[in-house]
Amino acid sequence: MKTRAAAEYPQVKGRLVFRVIRDGQIIYTGKDNLIVTSGRNALAKLLGGQTGMHVTQVGVGTGGTAPDAGDTGITGAVKVNISETRIGTGLEAEDGTIFDDPRVIQFHFVFGIDTAVNMDIFEYGLFCADGTLFSRVVREKPLPKSNTDKIIGFWQITF
Repeated sequence: MKTRAAAEYPQVKGRLVFRVIRDGQIIYTGKDNLIVTSGRNALAKLLGGQTGMHVTQVGVGTGGTAPDAGDTGITGAVKVNISETRIGTGLEAEDGTIFDDPRVIQFHFVFGIDTAVNMDIFEYGLFCADGTLFSRVVREKPLPKSNTDKIIGFWQITF
C-alpha cells in the first residue's frame, strides 16, 4: 500500500480579516494567520465527536513573538465571544462583498470601544470552547487600543 506524505494532502488555511476603526476612520486591516498544532488536534477531536472543541472566542494579547505551530495561548488575553458564524453561504470577502463557498467557515467578532482599552495589541488568537488556541496572528507592531477604537472582523477557515 502506498502512503501519501502530509504535503500531498490539502491544507486547512486560515485568514484573519479585520478593521480597526478609530473615530469612524479605518486605520488598519488584517492579515493571514497560522493554524497551530493544538488547533489541528482540536479539529480532529471535533470531527471525532469530542465536545468542547468548537470555536467560540477571539482574543487579543500583548505577546510579540512570531507565531509558531507549537503556540498554546496568547499573552494577557482579552477575549470576546464570536458574534456570528457563517458556513458556506453569505460569506464576507475582504472588500465587503458577499460570496458562497462550501469549503469556508467564518467566525465574526467585535471588540467594542470599551474592550481591551489601553492594551498594546500585538497578537490575535482564535479559541475553542475549552480554551484551546486554534489560530494565532502577530502584528508587525503593536496597536495601542484607545477608548475610541473598535475592532470588527472575521476569522476565516478554508478546507
